[in-house]
Amino acid sequence: KDLMYIYNWLGNEYLEKGDYSNALFYDSKSLKLAEKFGDVDGEESDLNNIAVIFRHEGNDSKALEYYRKALKLENGKSQTGAIYNNIALIYFDMHNYKKAIEYLKKAINAAEEHGHYLRSGENMLNLGYVYITIKDFKDAKFYLEKGLERVKKVGNKYWEGVGYEYLGWYYTNMGNKALAKDYFIKALDIFRAIGDDRDASVMLKVLSLFK
Repeated sequence: KDLMYIYNWLGNEYLEKGDYSNALFYDSKSLKLAEKFGDVDGEESDLNNIAVIFRHEGNDSKALEYYRKALKLENGKSQTGAIYNNIALIYFDMHNYKKAIEYLKKAINAAEEHGHYLRSGENMLNLGYVYITIKDFKDAKFYLEKGLERVKKVGNKYWEGVGYEYLGWYYTNMGNKALAKDYFIKALDIFRAIGDDRDASVMLKVLSLFK
């Protein structure tokens, strides 16, 4: 059983390095041992990890296959909402917005059932962004404002920044450039404050388009 955990750890380390071949190799070995020992939590962890690997490789259909396997093992427990969210993001990447909305709503309900206030806020922000994409601006504003309120209430600065960024895109689509710029600046200030250089750089590029 120690070997099962070591394989899982190695899989995570190789994933962090971007070595997906070795990550898949070790997570698959960990999965086989988890199945052998009847370790449901270990099996679920490996299935999720393998889904992440396939997603990084651009194999969305395989990623969905493994997330669904993990979902069956999760069966309504505390991580169900997180898996729903991951499935929704894959459908979003596949431009299947109807399915993305369906799974994000499931993710919100699951998060609220288990008292995951922050996670439900994250899901709402993601859902608001999907609605922006399909130009359903009424629902977009509702979920963005509600999601932002929640992440601010729990004090998560990263997701507060994301919320401001999404509102920037909302007002960009609505043609209100002044308000859009204000929200992008708020997002930039937060990303800088928390040391998130990558997202701060994205915001600087976006703001450079405003004259």
